[in-house]
Amino acid sequence: MERNGSYSVRSGYHWLHNTECRRRNPRPSSSMAIDPRLWKQIWKADVPPKIRNFLWRALRNCLATSANLHKKKIARTPMCPLCNDHPKTTEHILLLCPWVEPVWFGCSLNLRINRQAVTSFGQWLGNVIENGRTPQERSRCLTVIAYFCWQIWKDRCKAVLEHISPSPARTTHAAAIAINEFLGSLDHGRHQTEHPTLSNDNQHHLWNPPASPFVKVNVDASWNPNSKRVGIGILIRNTHGDFIKGSSIPSVANSAIEAEAQACLEGCKLAAEMGYRQVTFESDCKEIISPLKGPLSNGRWEIYPILSIVRDVLNCFQTYVWTWIPRTANQAADHLAMLATSRMSPEVWVNRPPSSLMHILNKDGLPCPPRSA
Repeated sequence: MERNGSYSVRSGYHWLHNTECRRRNPRPSSSMAIDPRLWKQIWKADVPPKIRNFLWRALRNCLATSANLHKKKIARTPMCPLCNDHPKTTEHILLLCPWVEPVWFGCSLNLRINRQAVTSFGQWLGNVIENGRTPQERSRCLTVIAYFCWQIWKDRCKAVLEHISPSPARTTHAAAIAINEFLGSLDHGRHQTEHPTLSNDNQHHLWNPPASPFVKVNVDASWNPNSKRVGIGILIRNTHGDFIKGSSIPSVANSAIEAEAQACLEGCKLAAEMGYRQVTFESDCKEIISPLKGPLSNGRWEIYPILSIVRDVLNCFQTYVWTWIPRTANQAADHLAMLATSRMSPEVWVNRPPSSLMHILNKDGLPCPPRSA
């Protein structure tokens, strides 16, 4: 019947059609079987729109899997072309294919896939995200899972189309780098678009810990144009925000940009000496970050020799990321650089920062580490 209570051919047709659909497919669709709260979390997730759309298609079972293509008589077989043991469903592609399991275990969430417990991708995703987490933890967890699903899909397609074996380690590293770069740009964008009526304290941009298994190295330089003296500050913190090591190094330079290049070089050397393999480097100097993320020829000629050495040192790392941050997020390294301008020799702090750095670490919103003796 129509809304006004009268019968029409159209209303009769829709009633018959819906009755037949329920008879043929009594099970609810994947979208209806998913908790509405999960849908809200996905559409609010801190990921690019293309990854949100990918998750939506995965939850709706709309991916171009062999199983789906076989049903439409497009693919000859529903079997997975990589393992040839199971149908290539959404769950198999993202969770159950043998090469995918070490990818999930290697991510920052250290997930172990229980094959017997996986009934659908939506059910698995909802269980992992909830699992007694706070709202902030659920948001971070969803970001990690979304990026890893996206990277698994891309690397799997590449393996099938180019006939190469997928690499769990390569997939894990690529996803971790993408997460670090996106969250960094997202936080900086939020800082730049804050409401102008907010107080200065609320506008203060906080330092953000890196995703596991990365450590973060912040570098900065202070330069005196009269004396040509340079102070270099380096600060290393882990994924929990713990202070690992800091250094103040006095030097000399002919320009401010040269001083910043020296700071990047010293930061790379310190991370390499400590044996780190996955590192995120942060600096508030765009003129340094740009050539380090692309061709060195994009940078200024006077710093080319220093950046060439930086590139050589970077070969020591398995994975590294260069990120620009605003000065307000780099105050800890800036403080150590200022300390170096009054020093005659380098000074190093391990695990315990100098007492003058404590208030800055507190402003970053992290637990205050013990003071140095």
